[in-house]
Amino acid sequence: MPARASRSAVDGTTGGTAKGGRRTHIIQLLRDSKEPMSAAEVAEHVGIHVNTARFHLESLVDVGLATRETEARGEPGRRRVMYVGTLPNQTHERAQGYRLLSQFLVANIALRHPELSPEMYEVGAQWGHYLTARPDPLDVFSGDDVDQRLVEKLDALWFAPELKQEPEPHLVLHNCPFMESARQAPDVVCQLHAGMLNGSLEELRSSRRVVELCVEARQHECLAKLGPVPDEVVRRVPLRNYSAKATGGQAGSNAKE
Repeated sequence: MPARASRSAVDGTTGGTAKGGRRTHIIQLLRDSKEPMSAAEVAEHVGIHVNTARFHLESLVDVGLATRETEARGEPGRRRVMYVGTLPNQTHERAQGYRLLSQFLVANIALRHPELSPEMYEVGAQWGHYLTARPDPLDVFSGDDVDQRLVEKLDALWFAPELKQEPEPHLVLHNCPFMESARQAPDVVCQLHAGMLNGSLEELRSSRRVVELCVEARQHECLAKLGPVPDEVVRRVPLRNYSAKATGGQAGSNAKE
């Protein structure tokens, strides 16, 4: 188990909790787009005002996570400013190498040890404890304090989180940094993530836990249902609503849990 950190890391490029992971969402949107996008197009996809979208886009340009270019067009009139997503502090080929390594490792674990779901959950829980700053013994956190710290941590880890209370408490994770690997072996990657979430919630002395994970409810978007701390020891979280096509034919057994 990794040594416990004294403070959680903070990633300034994602916009912080006040923006609810919005910049991470925009980064992923730009990277997924086959064509450069205008501020108006980004605003429409994310559901924000065009001026807010432009502010975030320019901030991403400033920190090197997007580039700005002028629209190429043969028609008369003012040409739009367009934005393209980039990869932080590394070339595209290098990032692809890390992604490929992740897929190799996940495939090997899933192939050789298909029963390792509980172990993956436990590893994730250990990392959740490690990545979360432990409150002082005399600190008393309200539910809102816990929610803010959890969202802040997930935001720094590029999950672009959004906490919703209706129709029941749940986290919307607008971006999964390991979506391709998760599609390949959800019982490895998604159980790691579920364990990480619950390890963090336990470290924050929360009265809630992730009790169900809906994998890729929409493209790049997963839902983590929150409920009371279970009476029994949890060794894995039920996975729901991912298709057999998206996960290499593994959905059937989990859907019956």
